[in-house]
Amino acid sequence: MSYAFPPLSRSDDGIENNRLLARRFWQAFVERAPSRFETSTLVDGYAGDRLRLGAFRHTPHVLTEAALPREHRQAVLLTLQLDGRARVEQHGRHSDLAGGDFCLIDLSQPFRLELGRCSVQSIHLPLSVLRDAIPRLDDVAAVGLPGHLGPVGYLRVLFQEMFAHPAGLSEPVADRLADAIPHMLAAALESVDASESSPSRLRQYHKRQVRQFAREHLADPELCIDMIAKGVGLSASHLFELFSDEDLTLMRWVRLERLARCQRELSDPRLRHRGIAQIAHAWGFGDMTNFSRCFRDHVGTSPRRFRQAAMVGTLPPVDRSDVQTSDE
Repeated sequence: MSYAFPPLSRSDDGIENNRLLARRFWQAFVERAPSRFETSTLVDGYAGDRLRLGAFRHTPHVLTEAALPREHRQAVLLTLQLDGRARVEQHGRHSDLAGGDFCLIDLSQPFRLELGRCSVQSIHLPLSVLRDAIPRLDDVAAVGLPGHLGPVGYLRVLFQEMFAHPAGLSEPVADRLADAIPHMLAAALESVDASESSPSRLRQYHKRQVRQFAREHLADPELCIDMIAKGVGLSASHLFELFSDEDLTLMRWVRLERLARCQRELSDPRLRHRGIAQIAHAWGFGDMTNFSRCFRDHVGTSPRRFRQAAMVGTLPPVDRSDVQTSDE
């Protein structure tokens, strides 16, 4: 790790000492990963008894809990991605972070942080500081918080103020900030609140994100669990668990969504010029035999007979809503 602190504008032993302490802290933070010394530049920072700040420029590398000394593991790392990309994995979930996104990592548990060429602001806080404000840390670790969400804006403003001149903090002010940060983070997490009992709002939020992504890609015949998982920043195994309490598996729901759209278009007189195969392919059905079988099983008749009945008005109105789900 290298250091690029800006020069002091005036002789200030307090600021210089704060920077020295920050340098020592962050160097010790990764002392078991010597290769990382060449991959991160500490631009400015602060290190007190409870609150430690670091503004970094990174080149590509991976950090795991194995690189951390034991004394640094009973803590969390709250990061703000300023630019570039990063990916964090913990508790079977992962988040892909872009500029403006926040993420919390529980350093006491296994994690993987994959950093690209990027700039990041990081806060290191003892676990004990967060326990009252965020009692269920496992539910929110590695959950990306998009910076555009309303409640996250308050946290973003706090970061802007703290990192404007981090080495200029005094210990009394830093202690107050250490007390305030968990509550500001808890407010930000209200946008994807996971603190309620099951079914949690976080679970519902993830389901909405998954279904939204799937709906936006129904036309893609390659749509699958792995594609959806990558698209929403969750692991495939977590997706299976997420929908384990539903009557429909995720991919069966996808099939029904596609069939519902095919029904709508087959029953629309304005689209009578479009062939059945054309409509089926447009909604992700690559095999007509499979499409016809699925359509007959779901509707009770073939696509051709369904369309004929719709054109002469002998079908009841087709439901224009999406497939009903328990999270909406």
